[in-house]
Amino acid sequence: MPHRSGLPAQGSLWRHTDFRRYALAQGISVTGGGVTTIALSVLAVVDLHASTFNVALIAFASKLPPLLLSLHAGLLADRRRKRPLIITCNLLCAAVLLTLPITQALARITLIQLYAVAFTVAALQVIGSNAAISYLPSLLGPDRIKDGNSKMGAGNSLADLIGTNTGGALVTAFGAARAVTIDAVSYLASALLLWRIKHREAPPPPRKADTSQWAEIREGLTYTLNTPVVRSIVLSNTATSFVLAASSALWSLYLLRELHWSPTALGMVMGAGGVGGILGALIWQPLERRWGPGHVMLGALSLNPLAQVPLILAGPGLGGQVAIGTGMIIQTGAAVCHGGLQRAVRQELAPDELQGRAQATGSWLAFSLRPFAALAAGALGTWLGLRPTLTLITVALVVPFLVLWNSPVRGLGTAAPTPLTATEEPANP
Repeated sequence: MPHRSGLPAQGSLWRHTDFRRYALAQGISVTGGGVTTIALSVLAVVDLHASTFNVALIAFASKLPPLLLSLHAGLLADRRRKRPLIITCNLLCAAVLLTLPITQALARITLIQLYAVAFTVAALQVIGSNAAISYLPSLLGPDRIKDGNSKMGAGNSLADLIGTNTGGALVTAFGAARAVTIDAVSYLASALLLWRIKHREAPPPPRKADTSQWAEIREGLTYTLNTPVVRSIVLSNTATSFVLAASSALWSLYLLRELHWSPTALGMVMGAGGVGGILGALIWQPLERRWGPGHVMLGALSLNPLAQVPLILAGPGLGGQVAIGTGMIIQTGAAVCHGGLQRAVRQELAPDELQGRAQATGSWLAFSLRPFAALAAGALGTWLGLRPTLTLITVALVVPFLVLWNSPVRGLGTAAPTPLTATEEPANP
């Protein structure tokens, strides 16, 4: 397959102008997203004095769109050119986020508005991020996918580090609603960079006249569920996503309310995860070449429950912040290592005409249970208390490792997977 972007087979991707613009665009929006993550937590917990269940409802609203929209987002990405989709979603995200500072200036922000903003931005991100992920193979060509994913992981982790660390300071200095303006501006800047990319995608393949959208969606589902390696990865991702969604629904509330952290401390500790993400993105390619993708993914998943232990044992004060921050570094590093590698393996396996649907189906299966995880966490947190619930969540992080251990992924060697074509029938184990 030719290099569709004209990229040479060797040499640093950072010399590739279009890739630099793509990576910078994604990194800028991640930086702004880190600010909003802190701002929404502070708006709910500190400004509006939301209950445990109301905080969980905000998490539910932000995690519902993948369940509702992922499959159609994949279909849309395969039917349309992907770059215009990403740009449009960025512009709409900016408009939605700007409603928060405008409302604060004119009236008063309510929990209902927070639910609506969280849901709408997440819905646009489902469409935009699926298009962005499936656009990368088109931009780079097949033999630079792993390198591209590694660099994207490092860049996005650095962006997250900057965003969450500055997010706490910006929220403290300007207030949570006004700090969200930074995220809106980041989406506008991202759209501009993507608009400047010169590489032009090939037009999507023509649709068969007698094929419905549900038949096309079913193609992505059939491919994912009938390809043993892909199926195993996606099932493990589903378990990981469910447990971490339950954790993320409660842990900012736990740190702000029970451990009495300031917004600045919350932002700094969340930002510590960016350091781990950078390390994870830098090391997974050498590790994969040495040990093979199966062993690396299993090793990364084995660190998840261990890294969460400080969250349930640490007390208030600087010592607890250092312990939880260290765990965050390890957990985020493992997540980026595993996430970049599994995404690259799935991109290598998926045929070009199924890239959007293959990625979207994996996201749908992995993320569809997240809103219910947030609701379950809110109910358990109300009934049992925050620390016991987080303890149960930590134990449950063993499940994704067990799923992947008992799968064909454990036997993956160092050889690159062989891509399938749309006409090949994936073999059952």
